Amino acid sequence: MQQPLAYLPQADPDTMQYHQAMKEPDKAQFIEAIVHEVNTHTERKHWSLIPKDQVPEGVKVLSAIWKMKRKRDIRTGKIRKWKAHLNVHGGQQVQGVNYWETYGPVVTWFAIRLLLILSLLNNWSTRRIDLVSAYPQTLIECNLFMALPARIAMKDGNSKTHVLRLE
Repeated sequence: MQQPLAYLPQADPDTMQYHQAMKEPDKAQFIEAIVHEVNTHTERKHWSLIPKDQVPEGVKVLSAIWKMKRKRDIRTGKIRKWKAHLNVHGGQQVQGVNYWETYGPVVTWFAIRLLLILSLLNNWSTRRIDLVSAYPQTLIECNLFMALPARIAMKDGNSKTHVLRLE
């Protein structure tokens, strides 16, 4: 007799890669999200576009990957926004060469509930904030270069001639 599965993982139909998003009926909204993501990083000076021949010899140019996501209203289930995140393709960095530590501060639901209860008991006001582009707000202590994703061109270069120096 087979044991029943306690947990059967399912793929989230609202999270996908670039090639999948470009086959969806809401492709235009994903393209707008890509433009927004690129503009945000450019405005905040998270990178600079440099010619490929300016990458120091022996330094690996990391490939990029898009993660696309539909964000839904929790009450109605309707799509409220489309997000695009440009990431370094996983597993390419080497500890001690182009990164030294990883740290991602997280909070538990227990801590959130505790703070909300304390604020209620003490009559404190509460607010919700959304940190836009929070993950690249750290200092980079080495030269990191990322390839421009295919089919993405910037006003001063494209993926055949230029790379991004992460700052």
